[in-house]
Amino acid sequence: MFEKVMEKARFQTPLNDFELVEQDIEHRRDPLTGKWSRVNIQRSQRVKQAESDVDLSALVEKSRVNCFFCPENIEAHTPRFKSDLIYGGFITRGETRLFPNMFPFARYHAVATITQNHFQRTGEFTQSQIEDTIFASLDLCNAVYAKDSAAKYVTFNWNHLFPSGASIIHPHMQITLESRPTYMTEKVMNACKDYLRKNNRNFWTDMVREEKKLGERFIVAMDGINYLTSFSPFGNNEVIIIFEDKTAFTDLDRGDVSNLSKGVIKLLGGYEKLGVESFNLTTYSGPIEGSAPGMNLHMRIVSRPQPKPYYTSDVGFMEGLHFERVVETLPEDVAETMKKHFKSN
Repeated sequence: MFEKVMEKARFQTPLNDFELVEQDIEHRRDPLTGKWSRVNIQRSQRVKQAESDVDLSALVEKSRVNCFFCPENIEAHTPRFKSDLIYGGFITRGETRLFPNMFPFARYHAVATITQNHFQRTGEFTQSQIEDTIFASLDLCNAVYAKDSAAKYVTFNWNHLFPSGASIIHPHMQITLESRPTYMTEKVMNACKDYLRKNNRNFWTDMVREEKKLGERFIVAMDGINYLTSFSPFGNNEVIIIFEDKTAFTDLDRGDVSNLSKGVIKLLGGYEKLGVESFNLTTYSGPIEGSAPGMNLHMRIVSRPQPKPYYTSDVGFMEGLHFERVVETLPEDVAETMKKHFKSN
């Protein structure tokens, strides 16, 4: 199930009087989609000229002054839904306020603040904050689908801090509903269907069983949700979250939301141990009330470069134009860190 090709790069390094050195490169093939990624953990040691040790506190304070998402500004400066879709124009759950994205890239594209605090570090989020944001997102999904049953493909997303693509520091998530799946969601759904047809078994059940047996990347099974690092990751420090019996994001009930939120908080605590501050999270969901044979609802979370005023992007020609991810963290090492964190809490 897990295909890996090993090779060595040899060169004379100026870092040690041009001594001949070798670096191991792993080419890993995703067992479902066939996507390749490349792993070289020594890339983490390379010099990044754009990095700086400048404290972010000044940037955080400066951005706080006119932040649209802070409580004193959110009422006057964020858009609202039409009242026939969402009564009052927005959805509120605890600290979360959900409203339309002012610059959407989907027919239904919303933003949800996670907290009233302008800035929170990775390890400072609470389970209730995550729960409220998910519940508000589900409220939106139900309202939209009741009006427009073609909008059946949901993504639930979190870009945290600038390196992840966030344009605003204030913590927030984004939700989209569309009539077609994203490219990767469609690719995954088709691959799940093909695997089921060829093997008469569910890919996710088989993969989780194999990962448990190997023990290298499997982190924990908790409340019907499996957490493991990806054999062929989409990014650094990637963890994949797999629901055992859910197909679509809207299948989540109150208990599922609570369990997922608890798990996400544990993962963020593990990221804090790894020194991660910026990250991306997204879902891959089957359609609302639709058929997606062999598809399990799952999520991926990946770390991004440290949020410094000047930083080196982790997306280059290989990632952006060839769609092969170059990774400098070993999935098996990330799994060990996460296992320890889940057990210690």
